[in-house]
Amino acid sequence: MKKIVFSMGFVLFGLISMAQSKKQLQTLDKYYEKTLEEWNIPGMAIAIVSGDEIVFSKGYGYANLEEKTKVDENTLFAIASNTKAFTAMSIGQLVDQERLSWDDKVIDYLPYFRSYNNYVTNETTVADLLCHRNGLETFSGDLLWYGTNLSPEEIINAAQHLEPIYGFREHYGYSNIQFIAAGMVLEAVTDTGWVDYVTFHFLDPLGMERTITSTNDIKNTSNVATPYYYNGKENIQLDWVNWDNMAPAGALISSVTDYAEWLKLNIHRGVYNGKKYISDSNFEEMTTMHVVSKLSRSSRENYPSKHFKGYGLGWGLMDYHGYKIITHGGGYDGMISKSCIVPEKELGLIILTNNLNWATGALMNKTLDVLLNDDNKGEDWSKMYLGYKEMRDGKNAQKQHSSDKQRGKIGKRSFDLKDYIGSYTDKMYGDVIVWEENGDLHFKMTRTAIFVAELEHWNLNTFTFHFDPNLVSLGEGKLWFELDKNGKIEALKIDLPNPDFYFDEFYFIKNDEKN
Repeated sequence: MKKIVFSMGFVLFGLISMAQSKKQLQTLDKYYEKTLEEWNIPGMAIAIVSGDEIVFSKGYGYANLEEKTKVDENTLFAIASNTKAFTAMSIGQLVDQERLSWDDKVIDYLPYFRSYNNYVTNETTVADLLCHRNGLETFSGDLLWYGTNLSPEEIINAAQHLEPIYGFREHYGYSNIQFIAAGMVLEAVTDTGWVDYVTFHFLDPLGMERTITSTNDIKNTSNVATPYYYNGKENIQLDWVNWDNMAPAGALISSVTDYAEWLKLNIHRGVYNGKKYISDSNFEEMTTMHVVSKLSRSSRENYPSKHFKGYGLGWGLMDYHGYKIITHGGGYDGMISKSCIVPEKELGLIILTNNLNWATGALMNKTLDVLLNDDNKGEDWSKMYLGYKEMRDGKNAQKQHSSDKQRGKIGKRSFDLKDYIGSYTDKMYGDVIVWEENGDLHFKMTRTAIFVAELEHWNLNTFTFHFDPNLVSLGEGKLWFELDKNGKIEALKIDLPNPDFYFDEFYFIKNDEKN
């Protein structure tokens, strides 16, 4: 159901006429519809906030394709990493109360906190956790929490085995695990669970009544979008994967109506309905760059009005059309979201979708073009991003085709199937089990129930596999066995090329008793 509200606040925000405001929103509405179709997105919801008013709020498409239930402004989606700003502001409240400092050492609160060397372990501060500058590659170690039964403490401790690719505080490397640690610092200081703290201090007082903190709550909740991924032909429904063990980094599930209240709080620098939730100085600390990211050549060419980008504490930062933009994205398996705030214009935006896509960035850009630059006929960001995606997909398809053509042509298996069977252990993750069933090899990653598959011989001691497509939207992977100097199976490695998870960070050594 369409819901568009006009207010004097919106007119003043743009210093334009009511008629022009209406025209801008109509332009955007049509563009949103077009983009939904171009990207084969089942459903989407978008809200625009100006000052204290929700001036645009609408659902598009379907929350569930099979049941033909439609999206509206109250439909719940995973907001994933948009959760991080809630964690950062929670820490900011504790700084206001002088219960901790941004520069406090994490090890003083979490004795089990470990990093790749003693210096980084002892010197990592609370602020370091919140701005992605610990030296790790973006998304490094995410397989320690994704779908696993590891606790937050186990995840944080296991991360000590991750190898850095940068020096400490030298570069930006997005880290979910560091935000898990930030949530645990909050719990250590307050003796309150992260969920309870965020619910009491933000969700309840902001009236975010439909926002839930765990996939376990979905069964008792109505009007929830279903996650999908588009495989090039159709949208495949995915099961919800529980993210409780990384809640401070991405567990919240919300609607555009609820999230709009969070936008209002941030538009007003931590003030909501006259109540101050965080000091102006600490809000400024959150929204000031702590780590700088280099603009690529393509970014400079495609975004001529963008001159910098970086990360604060729980928020990404950049400039666009001469304005400071506070922004964040969220990626859940089968749901992508995007939010942003333009402080000078008291403008906020939230976009929620229920499949894997690159469209949310295109939609944010178009919305800012229209509302900040009154550009109704400018860049077609959706078309541009589709072109990039098609090029990437083409390259991936070519690689897959080349791999398929080589199947069975390099060499036969070196061993009988029984020789591959056994348990293999990685010091960071735990165990992988390989077994034979009906003449075929199978394997499972014991800490991750959804990671189980049949192995199909490719060449020599290398096999290919696919995880259940209804559980996870990952393509074809390879598992291969490595030999010791005596020609016996010593270890196995796994690789599954994708932008989010690095299976090749693990090295599974065969247990002696199984040799």
